Order: sequence, then structure tokens, then C-alpha cells
Amino acid sequence: MNYKECPVYADLTRKNEPLTAYIEMDKNIAEIKKYFDYDFDGSNAVYPFELPKLPEFKTLVITGSSGSGKSTLLKEFSNYKIGQFKFDDKAIISQIDDFDKITRRFNSIGLCSVPTWCKPYKVLSVGESFRANVALSLDSYTLYDEFTSTIDRNVAKSTAKGLSKLIERENLHNIVLCSCHNDYIPFLDPDIVIDTDEEKIYDCREVCLRT
Repeated sequence: MNYKECPVYADLTRKNEPLTAYIEMDKNIAEIKKYFDYDFDGSNAVYPFELPKLPEFKTLVITGSSGSGKSTLLKEFSNYKIGQFKFDDKAIISQIDDFDKITRRFNSIGLCSVPTWCKPYKVLSVGESFRANVALSLDSYTLYDEFTSTIDRNVAKSTAKGLSKLIERENLHNIVLCSCHNDYIPFLDPDIVIDTDEEKIYDCREVCLRT
């Protein structure tokens, strides 16, 4: 099922006050203004989305094209921690003391290779390091920007499916995932989807997106 078939919880609206960044008006900018007839005073203003009060959720996805305001909207979740585990030089299986927990989490998100468990984080492949980080940093009130953006799409889908089951099993909540990709969304089956292209918030709590 496509998340756009879910009921619309609310429309996204923009704030009245812009975020403005200023750059130095150097000679290169002057050349651009001259040759391209570009009227520019050095200021760049954008009106960010305003996040309404949301219902309770376990997982929330922010999706949309590059430059559509996703990362700016992500800043509205200011009381959340960034999902980035601090790895040391020990094997990834040795990063926490709870052996049952770490092996359960690795297996849940598809990091099932025992030889990989015995490697340090710095030598892992991109896909392996992504899954290891998610497995160890996952907690309630955690957010992930560019979720699955660096990995193979089949890996993204399988990881999302395993992540959803892991969140249910450990009764976690308030996890926010942000990405320009949306192919993994049915596999994750999130409660809320915010689409910055459509400028809508979809409430998927009462449906199953998995097909």
C-alpha cells in the first residue's frame, strides 16, 4: 500500500518568518550579476515548514526531494538525539556488554555474519557500517538523517523491515527517519509520513503499508 493512500493528518504550512543566510558580495558574484542579469543582494531566504502537534508514534518518516525542506524540518525535533553510535577500535560485537541484545539487534537488521561481528567498525563496508550504526544507536527519541541514502536499495528495504520488527519487539517509540528515498517506507510501515513535496502529513497508524 502506498502511504499516500493513508488519511491526511494535516497539511504542512510554512512559517511567517524566513531563515536568511548572507554571503559576501565578492567579484565572482559581481560577474554573475553582470553576465546573467541576476538581481542579487547577498541574502538567501527560505520559509521553513512549521511542524504541527503530532499524535503519538513509534516511527515517523520525512520524505521528499532534495532541497524540499526535509533537513530544516528535522530541526524541529530538537529534543531528539542524532542516531550515531561512537565506535572504538574493538570489534563491533564488543561495543556493548549485553551480548544477547547486540546479537539480536544485528540479526534483526540483517547483519548476520559472524566474521563481520569480529571486525572493527572502521573496516566495514558502507552497508555493514550503516546497519551496525543503526543497530547500536537505536533508541527512543532518536533521529536519522539521510536514512538508507548510502546503501543498496534492496539492503535498504530489508533493513527497514527488520528495523520495524526490532522497534516493536523492544517497544521503542519516537524514532524519526529522514531521506529523499521512499522505496523503503512500505517495509518500515511507519505510523506517520511527512511528505515535503506533497506538503502533507499522512496518518498511517491504522493501516499496514506492507504488501
